[in-house]
Amino acid sequence: MKKTTKWVGLIVASAVCVTSVAMLAACKDDDATKTEYTVTYYDGDTVLDTQKVKEGEKATKWTPTKTNYTFDNWYATPNYAHLFDFDAPITENKSAFAKFTSSLVVEDTREFYICGQGSSSALGGSAALKDSAKMTKATDKNEYTLTVDLYENDWFQFVTNTSWDYQRGWGYMNTGTLDNVVYFASNGSIDGSKPTKMEDIVCKKDGNYTFTLTTHPADDLGHPTELSASDTITWVRNGDVQGELETVMTYYIKGEKITAWQDIFTTHTEMKQTDNPNVYTLSAYIKEGDQFMFASTATTGTETKPGTVYIKASNLDEASKAYLDGTTGNMTAKASGTYTFTYNAETTKLSVTFDASKGLVAADYYLDGTFGEGHNWSNNCFNTDYKLTETAAGSGVYEIKDFELKAGTEFCIQAFKAGSTEPGDKWVNQVGNYNYRYYIGAANLVEAAKPAPEGNNYNFKVVTAGTYNITFDSYSKIVNIKSADAGYDIYIKGLNITIGDNTSSWEHGFNEVWKLKLNSDKTAYELTFDATVGATFGLAKYDEGASSGNGDFLNTASLGTAGDANDKFGASGNFNCTEVGTYKIVYTIATEKIDFYVVNA
Repeated sequence: MKKTTKWVGLIVASAVCVTSVAMLAACKDDDATKTEYTVTYYDGDTVLDTQKVKEGEKATKWTPTKTNYTFDNWYATPNYAHLFDFDAPITENKSAFAKFTSSLVVEDTREFYICGQGSSSALGGSAALKDSAKMTKATDKNEYTLTVDLYENDWFQFVTNTSWDYQRGWGYMNTGTLDNVVYFASNGSIDGSKPTKMEDIVCKKDGNYTFTLTTHPADDLGHPTELSASDTITWVRNGDVQGELETVMTYYIKGEKITAWQDIFTTHTEMKQTDNPNVYTLSAYIKEGDQFMFASTATTGTETKPGTVYIKASNLDEASKAYLDGTTGNMTAKASGTYTFTYNAETTKLSVTFDASKGLVAADYYLDGTFGEGHNWSNNCFNTDYKLTETAAGSGVYEIKDFELKAGTEFCIQAFKAGSTEPGDKWVNQVGNYNYRYYIGAANLVEAAKPAPEGNNYNFKVVTAGTYNITFDSYSKIVNIKSADAGYDIYIKGLNITIGDNTSSWEHGFNEVWKLKLNSDKTAYELTFDATVGATFGLAKYDEGASSGNGDFLNTASLGTAGDANDKFGASGNFNCTEVGTYKIVYTIATEKIDFYVVNA
């Protein structure tokens, strides 16, 4: 029995031995058939080395050398956005990018500023670089520092001038988080094409911060982006904000034709503050006979309210009266041309110079946006399917009709020098870009894609899918977008008008009492009202169903010739009643004209 048992044990042991050998052979075969991937090591576009790595194994980390440079680290992207992970198993071909810092000492002679928009008093927008925004450079090294109050949703970068050259943005920040609290984040890229380094930095928590920008001029990558391979931005939070929010006054031109008496807050209408905080200036082309004034706004932090200061003819100095008519109220242009206005808020005087030789630049206008099906930003320009056509020769008003837009579509109007067939270097043929800031239509149709303070994307974003008629006035720069299928809602707005027990105002909103009614044959909108001498008013015209927005403001410029009482409501500007009575106002759809008729008791 013992002998038999020994033979069984021997047989089992032999079997185990054979199995082990077979398993070892199988392991060797599996290893030999593993997929190999290539890891390529770069210095810019130069290949430093390649390495074959079997699937599941790790790439080798090594230290390259380069004359006059020190090696920093390996990165997974050519813009050094994040480190290469040498602990991760390789499952595909990979690239690693070496980041070097020049050991050559090159003195940086540039001046850097913080620039952006928001509540901080240091942020003056792209058109202003304030003294309080200038960084201080160390005497013995390329290190710039700035201590500044910032508020939630302020956004900014560090730049060298108002053209935003040498942008040092989010991609240069060492971090935006401290102790698991987010203090700064990226504002992102509107269309994904902006390099991370050029993305705006957004403040997420109020505070007093000190920023340090360390530059390495020898490592700058040059035009067109003027980025750097080695510059860094670090920061510390010193505590809560140390100053108080200041109120900033701004002045905008507002007129009969130049803005259709709407509040249009754009670069074309804004008086910009000069180096002297009391002096503001604006150059604008104004047509002969256009009447206008300037209205103020007061901005505290991110809240903007209408101001109480108006700049009118009574503010003109003596020399300026040669170019403008008016004594106390609105100013009227004596001739077409470019007017340069300079207002001194301390003396309350407005001075004007005039250049008759400077007119509007002849331009072609195109829709540009995310229309889909291969039409996605910039490749729409110079496509006749997206070109706006002038409504009548010399009118300066351009339109595109029956244009289908899906909900969520973003777009704007691009202007190029007339006859241009391509953008040219850096879009030198571009003469304008018009977006939601130039819009006066109903708010339920489109909105700003991502306005401040959350972002800085003012492209139109479609709220309601539909077919639209889009109009652009090249003089006022106003964009209007209307449903191609909708009718109108028209309201009287003004003073000293009564209907029953109701008295009108400029701000009565969408009250049905003041709404004109569509007549039975659907050719006109009508309303009967009582007016006293001196009643002043206009018509606000909206797309049907609108419950917000400014609408089109209609006044004597739309006065027809059919009404028997037209002569009782003035010759220019708002309608002004010269004789007490009961009247019917009629807006004719076909002619878009307004007529007044006497209603006999």
